[in-house]
Amino acid sequence: MTRRGLRWSVVVTLLAFSAPVAAEEAKRVDIKNLSCVSFLAQADDIRPMLVAWVHGYTHAGGENWILDPPAARSFVSSVEDLCRKAPLASFRYQVMATAKTRQAEAKKAAKAAAK
Repeated sequence: MTRRGLRWSVVVTLLAFSAPVAAEEAKRVDIKNLSCVSFLAQADDIRPMLVAWVHGYTHAGGENWILDPPAARSFVSSVEDLCRKAPLASFRYQVMATAKTRQAEAKKAAKAAAK
């Protein structure tokens, strides 16, 4: 009887600890209408995924298929900074604005290197 009680207590404990995690992971994020305030309220591990999702979905990145982790971190940081400056702005538009700025800088650097 003791082993059976111990098994049940382990199972109940595991379920109790996994329930909040499962509930948190199940949250859906409506990116279409996401404001910067809502974006900044997301967990630290979710924000980069949101930026990557919108960046890829809108094709804002052009034809670049190579992931450069430092550049990606910098991109996410730029979006977060823009959102902090304009918390009521659209998150999607901040991602697209950052992409356009980065693309213009890359073109300018390529022209300078070609000279």
